[in-house]
Formats: sequence, C-alpha cells, structure tokens
Amino acid sequence: MIKPNIPKFTEPSNFREWKTEIEGMLSSNIYNTVILRQAIRNAIGGKTRKVLATLKPTATTKEILETLESNYADIKSGECIVDEYYKAKQEKEEDISAWGIRIEELVQKAIHRGEIQTYRREQMLRTGFWKYLRNTELKNATHMYYESNITFEELRKKIRRAEQQIVVSKEISQQINVHQIDEQTKLFNDLKEQIQIMVSKLDALTEERHRPMDTERRNTARYDNRGRSYRGYQHNTTQRSEAEKDTANIIIDLTLDIVHMNRAEILFRKINKRKLHSRLI
Repeated sequence: MIKPNIPKFTEPSNFREWKTEIEGMLSSNIYNTVILRQAIRNAIGGKTRKVLATLKPTATTKEILETLESNYADIKSGECIVDEYYKAKQEKEEDISAWGIRIEELVQKAIHRGEIQTYRREQMLRTGFWKYLRNTELKNATHMYYESNITFEELRKKIRRAEQQIVVSKEISQQINVHQIDEQTKLFNDLKEQIQIMVSKLDALTEERHRPMDTERRNTARYDNRGRSYRGYQHNTTQRSEAEKDTANIIIDLTLDIVHMNRAEILFRKINKRKLHSRLI
C-alpha cells in the first residue's frame, strides 16, 4: 500500500499551491482514501492546525478541504483578479521566471472564478507577460518572438534565453572595459613619467642658463680675446635655447598624445556600444 507524501501546510499564503498538490493526489486514485485523509490531517500544522478543532473526527477529505478553503483561500472576486491582471507589471527585483509564474497564477485564478474563458488563457498569458516586461532592451530583443505564433511556454523560454545573452554580453563588455582602462592607465603613467623627465631636464637647462659667469671667465672675456670669448658665450646660449625648444616640443607632443588617446578611447567605446546593440537586435 502506497503511503502519500504530503507537504506540510503551515502558511495560509501557500494554501493554493498546497491544495493543488492534494487535488493531484486525489485524482491519481493510487492512494487509499482513509490513509490519504489521515495524511492530510497530519500535514496541517502551525496556526492552521486549529481548523481541525472545528471538524468532526469522521470528516471526509472533501469536508476538510472545504473548511480550509473557506478559511484560507483567496476571497478576491473574479473582477478584482482580472483587474489585478491588467495592472500587473514585472517588479524591479523579480526575475523572468517569477514574473511568468505570477501572471500565470492570476490568469488561472480568473479562469477558476469564471471571469475568463479557458480559450483566452494562452493569449492573455503571452500578452501580459511580454508587454509588461521591465527591461526595455529585453522587450526590443524579443519583439519578433512575441509577434510570431508560438505558445506562452516557448515565448518564456526564448525571453529567458535572450535575458541570459544580454547579461553575458554586458559582463564581457565590462571585462573588456576594465582591461582597456588598465592599459590606458599604464600608458598614461608612462607618458607622465616621460614628461617629468623632460621637465627635470628643462629645469636644469634653465638653471644653467641663468647661472652667473665666474670671475675668471669675465676677466678673460674683458681683457683677453674679447671677440672670441663673446662668440663662444653666444654659441653656448644658442645651444641652450635649442635644447629648451626641443624639450618644450617633446612635452607638447606628449600632452597631445594624451589628449588624442582619451579621444580615441571615447570613440572606441561608442563603436563597441553600437556593435553590442546591433548584435542584440
């Protein structure tokens, strides 16, 4: 004799799911009626167990379920449930599976109340599920599936798959961006180091340029071979000026490299974003 394995019923909010499980066992006709009835009694726990005190010891399974129904079932009218369906939207922290189950539960309740005909179930599920997806990018990527003649289950699978692809694409894009930023930072640091070296050289040249001539050299320039000494001094000054110009030009070139590098990075990101968008479409 098969012993039924009935889940515990301790939370009133789970009554609908629990009752569906019991109804499935009853319709299977593989369990002994007396054993199943006692198993149902044993499965009722917590605060909900108090309802057993209102039943007679010989209460049938049907009577037990009816009493539980009157105490813990959803008492909303069919109209309220239909209205709830039309107002339902995917919540911020609600994943695709949870959203699909919620919309499916609302439609099933409306059918159970007699507010919706069974033949409308499929279309209402497809419309409500896709139309009120929270992610606009996901809606755009799956619009073709919604327009095609596929079942609600197939639509849900395709939307879940598309959602996963979007997540993976974003993760890859983030990894690429991090790698690019690392390379960019290294290049920037190298350029910065080169600029610092050039600045140090420029400071040294400037200091040397303004350093006063020693006494001996001034005396030599004044009394001995004035023309040659002056030309030598002028030649040294010209060399320093040329060196300073070269150093300044190098600093300017390095600065422009940084500017161009940043502009190229911005352009590269825009191109990547467009490629990713076209891939999803």
